[in-house]
Amino acid sequence: MLLAATTRATRTTIIRQSRALSSQGSDAVEKLRSVLEEYRLQNYAQELPGRFKKDIVRAATVENTDRIAVGGMERVLSNIGATNKISSTEINTIFQELGNGTGEISINRFSSLI
Repeated sequence: MLLAATTRATRTTIIRQSRALSSQGSDAVEKLRSVLEEYRLQNYAQELPGRFKKDIVRAATVENTDRIAVGGMERVLSNIGATNKISSTEINTIFQELGNGTGEISINRFSSLI
């Protein structure tokens, strides 16, 4: 349990250092991670975490690009039944603070985020 808390704190620090996040943005990122991890544990227990990340990224990616849009992430959350666990406002906060100004985040950045 201590290792998980340490890892979470380390990831939060890395994200904050790479680009300043507001407290709402940091909380939203942690909530998204938590929601996705809960789903992974229930539905991808026999798979490596990397496989899960790739599937999430593939499902959320805008076709023929290397970007994930807000709508794609909201669609994924809807498909996994998590729309009641994280709000649209929180998702928008993540994409506004970490995105490129158009409501999109690169696949690489998003992969490191989750």
